[in-house]
Amino acid sequence: MERVLLLSMGFGTGHNMVARTLEKKLLSKPDVEAKTLDLLQLIPSKFHPVLQSGYQGMLTKFPFFYHYLYDWTYQSKLFRYVSSEVIEKIGWTIRKKIIQILEKIEPTKIISTHPFALLMLPPKWDNIPSIGVVTDYELHPIWFGREPDTLCVPKLLLSCDKLERLKWQTGVQIVETGIPVDERYYSKLSREDARCQLSLDLKRPVVLVMGGGMGLGPLEQFVDEFIPLVNIQFVVLTGKNNNLYERLQSRSYEEHIRIEPYRSDIPVWMSAADLLVTKPGGVTISEAIAKQLPMFLFEAFPGQEQANQKYLIHHHLAIETTPETIREQIEAFFSFKLKNHFLSQHYGQLMSPDAVDRIVEVVLNEPSKVQML
Repeated sequence: MERVLLLSMGFGTGHNMVARTLEKKLLSKPDVEAKTLDLLQLIPSKFHPVLQSGYQGMLTKFPFFYHYLYDWTYQSKLFRYVSSEVIEKIGWTIRKKIIQILEKIEPTKIISTHPFALLMLPPKWDNIPSIGVVTDYELHPIWFGREPDTLCVPKLLLSCDKLERLKWQTGVQIVETGIPVDERYYSKLSREDARCQLSLDLKRPVVLVMGGGMGLGPLEQFVDEFIPLVNIQFVVLTGKNNNLYERLQSRSYEEHIRIEPYRSDIPVWMSAADLLVTKPGGVTISEAIAKQLPMFLFEAFPGQEQANQKYLIHHHLAIETTPETIREQIEAFFSFKLKNHFLSQHYGQLMSPDAVDRIVEVVLNEPSKVQML
């Protein structure tokens, strides 16, 4: 019996989403138990309100702190060492809870979808085989603060030579699996069928606008720019930002602008769309890659979102946008003036329909089915 503990930290929704996707697949296997644990939820708010506020709150209220944890640790070995020590000390505040969970589950394997999570484990559990799963298009050095036995990375993140050198330097087995997303994003659904399901006009193009699960970014300013573009359908998903949803709903826009609250059928909306306007979260853009959906990216947060944006622009799958430029860019996109900025052949190189299966194969020790680099 394999007992797999999946560790995440809820700085944004992506790390938890990947953990839950892997958990679901593991539970479908015979003789496998799996459980996901968000370590951030164990940290008492009275001890560290900065961490408890989460990723968005940290960037809004304490941007210097997240910059320290992420950006500086990327650039400096000294800061990386200090940050690793800080994270380990934070781990001490929940050490009793972690030990209780570990002793109850007695995991035979540990998967981490966030580089901080392994640092928070008690050293006593270092002998359990561990697998790191990178959920952004950047390989942050803090993944090697306490090395996992195997690290699953996105496609074309680094050259084979660089990955081979990294494996030699760290002793970590590197597997190029891609970022795992829910299998629904790789299911075939025609644009016409998706639009019929969602009661969208079949003849006019569709632009999907998202601000992540929390509805972040200048969505209201974007909507103001969409008002004159009556030949295009705009669908604005406000996520769990109920205040934003109510404000936009109260304005009674023309029928070409549709405001939606949190939806669980995002794969259908992406199938219906011609273009996605979004923040560059690692999982969101991986879902869009799966749907072969061109992207306009706005307000990348410091750290991994900036790296995600750079990765997509490098591969000609996205451009950066702002409220001041988006109207002109959308008009250019649908008049094909921006056609050369988006290279459809690159989607095939970056799509990872088997990422979940390959990671599960690594976890369950089926190395003959995976390509180690």
